[in-house]
Amino acid sequence: MKKILILISLFCCLPAGAQEIVAHYSALSNQDLSAPDPQANLWDDVAKTTVILLPQVVTPPSRVQTTVQKLNVQAIHNNVWLALRLTWDDPTQDFQMQSHHASDACAIQFPVREFDKTSPFMGTKDYGVAIYYWKAAWQKDVEAGFQGIKELYPHTWVDSYEFGEEIALNAHNPVSLQKRRRPVEDLIAAGFGTLTTQQQQNAEGSGVWQEGSWSVVIARQLATGDEQDPQLSVGTKTGLSFAIWEGSQGDVGGRKNYSMWVPLTVKAN
Repeated sequence: MKKILILISLFCCLPAGAQEIVAHYSALSNQDLSAPDPQANLWDDVAKTTVILLPQVVTPPSRVQTTVQKLNVQAIHNNVWLALRLTWDDPTQDFQMQSHHASDACAIQFPVREFDKTSPFMGTKDYGVAIYYWKAAWQKDVEAGFQGIKELYPHTWVDSYEFGEEIALNAHNPVSLQKRRRPVEDLIAAGFGTLTTQQQQNAEGSGVWQEGSWSVVIARQLATGDEQDPQLSVGTKTGLSFAIWEGSQGDVGGRKNYSMWVPLTVKAN
């Protein structure tokens, strides 16, 4: 009952009439959006939509208060690729994952089928969601190489810990990848506890932390040809929701800041 009351109070605080995110065609975006650059000049004149974030209290592990209150979202397309730039304030750059520390991260969720029938809470059995998940630790892996025990604890010495690593690698666990090409993972879900990596990895991304804020671009083709992805086109009207994790505040798994659905339109111009 307490959880229900908290949810009601949160939703009552939401503004009436959700803001819309509009992805306009950008002539400047004819440069290759498949190699996203959060600091590219093309973002300078793209309108921002401010999305209010809520603390995740629907299912454990949860949090009572937000660690990130709002998120700025920009969107563009070049008739082939859709790119979304997320920016939010974060006083610390967290890319190392230790027992007392987590990685900064963000995610964009799309309904795979009808937007108006899909739950923003990880979808349902009949109406699943596709999730594109970026993590600062993976960005560091891409830029500087895999962060192993020696990188996290430089004064540690062991004879060998290869057996444990071999188990994870042989199981093809995407979290354990040591040669990561992209800092983004394509996922699919059909309700709580069903989050699974997609067979095809179609999204690209990149993130930069500078002067107390993150800028992350996640891009995917409008039409991927992958049945686990929503297929988009110019003129598509759908929805997006977002999640942000602040590593220094212990955000991990379900302990996150999230948004409800925000309408998205892919416009011709």
